[in-house]
Amino acid sequence: MSGHLCVWRVNHVQLKQGGFVDESISVDAKRILLRYGAPIAVLDKVPDAARIELARTIARTPLAERTKELKRLLKEGGFTQD
Repeated sequence: MSGHLCVWRVNHVQLKQGGFVDESISVDAKRILLRYGAPIAVLDKVPDAARIELARTIARTPLAERTKELKRLLKEGGFTQD
């Protein structure tokens, strides 16, 4: 080779466990949370790692309870008042 180093840049998000995730996972998490009623103005204030954790929790919640559970988690996390 000619001595040049090829560097690939990918946007990553650091999770609280210390790992890194492609930014597309954060985008997918935001879509899941929007689908179950999280206001976009609220989600814009939620850090990426917290969005991912919230989406994982909601994905494991029974379908009929997801909206109610998401509202509870957002309030519990201090992201909403109501």
